[in-house]
Amino acid sequence: MTPAARIAAVIELLSDGPQNVPAGQVLRRGLQKRRYAGSGDRAAISALFWTVHRTLARLGWHLQQHGYAPTPRALVLAALALVDQLPAGDIAALFGGDSKHAAEALDEEEIALVAAFEGQTLDISSMPRDVLLEWPVGLLADVDAALGDAADAELAAMRREASTDLRINPLKAKDRRVVRDKLAGRGIKCHPTPLSPLGIRLVRRTRTEDLAEFRSGLFDIQDEGSQLAAMLCDAQPGMQVADICAGAAGKSLVMAAMMQNRGRIVALDTDAERLERGAARIRRAGIHNIERSAVAADWGIKKYRGKFDRVVIDAPCSGSGTWRRQVDVRWRTDDEMLARLHAQQAVLLDKGRAMLAAGGRLVYITCSLLHSEGEAQIARLMADAPELEIADIAEIWADVIAGDAPPPPTRDGMLRLLPGRDGTDGFFMAVLQSRRR
Repeated sequence: MTPAARIAAVIELLSDGPQNVPAGQVLRRGLQKRRYAGSGDRAAISALFWTVHRTLARLGWHLQQHGYAPTPRALVLAALALVDQLPAGDIAALFGGDSKHAAEALDEEEIALVAAFEGQTLDISSMPRDVLLEWPVGLLADVDAALGDAADAELAAMRREASTDLRINPLKAKDRRVVRDKLAGRGIKCHPTPLSPLGIRLVRRTRTEDLAEFRSGLFDIQDEGSQLAAMLCDAQPGMQVADICAGAAGKSLVMAAMMQNRGRIVALDTDAERLERGAARIRRAGIHNIERSAVAADWGIKKYRGKFDRVVIDAPCSGSGTWRRQVDVRWRTDDEMLARLHAQQAVLLDKGRAMLAAGGRLVYITCSLLHSEGEAQIARLMADAPELEIADIAEIWADVIAGDAPPPPTRDGMLRLLPGRDGTDGFFMAVLQSRRR
């Protein structure tokens, strides 16, 4: 494909995306329709497609200053000028011309627009705060309550592309250097993650699912923050563990390895399809102590009451901590959705409390940067749970996370992992335990 044809493809993909369909799904479908596109074409199309999504609010603001609506074509023009910093003449040459696969040639107004963008930068100090940070204006107060003075720096970090992290399987690889060396032998550059002793971070995004090391269960794909959250559950050999909202079993796999395949993990989820995806990961990892159970949306706890040493709740949430990866989701998050999620989180915490055995721990996790989905939920539960206290995650970290890197700071014993400070997805984590007498 020519550069002009790639740009035309991006405009078409941005135009074709149905409302409320994730951008990643739109891109995958679009590339499947263009099977003739080579790897370089696919990479270029994907890069521009995601550039537009990552800078959507800022591009729209710039276009508005010139009286333009943020149509797919206008957004691509603005991205080429303000992000890629292409001269106006070079942009015009990528439209029209002799190629039948190129987008329509620029008209006089568009020529004037890209000329006006020359010399301008994407970020302008006069932008409203929500626009500059690419953050829904209605969620600013919520994230400020969680992050305080660090909010702007962390939200700015959320605009960047996320890294790709791998997690070694301790049951099959005792040292991550072994896996790193195997990957290096295949030309894949990587380095140890700074916080998780199980993690490896790729220097460049690379497909690893086809590698023999992946197929044999030597490693899996998992963000460093998720690795740490699973390790801090402190699941030990012989324990009974409930993994609520287990999904594709990412955290269950870490806990099972820490338990050395001894004891039992009951992985619960209302999405049977997600649980089934986890089955292949469990087999590949050589794990034998995970029981998967699909439950109804209104599942009860009668047979689980008071049975578990660890109850882990990876609660459904806004996913705002993962918006580096799912950049379009932020614009579909509204008050109605959040209210529904808050109610689900509260119900799950109440169920988890009832499932806890004496002396056990209730672990609450969200991949969210919002106070309402983190500290506020714990405060609600603790107001009605005199038998529980908040365990200090810093103390748990010292027991279960080996390595020289100091732990991130905790607040009131609770932990937030952050993209700017820690280089991970955004996570909130609280551990509740029986009150010490």
